[in-house]
Amino acid sequence: MSEYRPRTNDCVITKWMNGDHARNHRNSLRSVSYPNGSAELFSYGLKIAERTVTGSLIIADFTAPADGFHSMTTSCHVNLTKVHAVREGAIIMHPKVWECSPMSDSRPF
Repeated sequence: MSEYRPRTNDCVITKWMNGDHARNHRNSLRSVSYPNGSAELFSYGLKIAERTVTGSLIIADFTAPADGFHSMTTSCHVNLTKVHAVREGAIIMHPKVWECSPMSDSRPF
């Protein structure tokens, strides 16, 4: 059950990149994993990223420069995710493209 204990934001993002469950101490950043190897990353209730079954990392750029601002905390979560995941070849999607794609659909958890 150690995967359910609160973690730092950096650790939650690393867990998401590896397809594992994790959450931070405030429950504002959460990684939800699935048996097929995919995982979703949420800032509050907003899905901000997905790890596909093949391990590809896709991030929605919900920040002010991309015209997708939701909150300061969400912008911080997105920017921190970009810092970690871009090193691994992540794809950054414009918020309008993200919202039109099937990736924006979140599964119930």
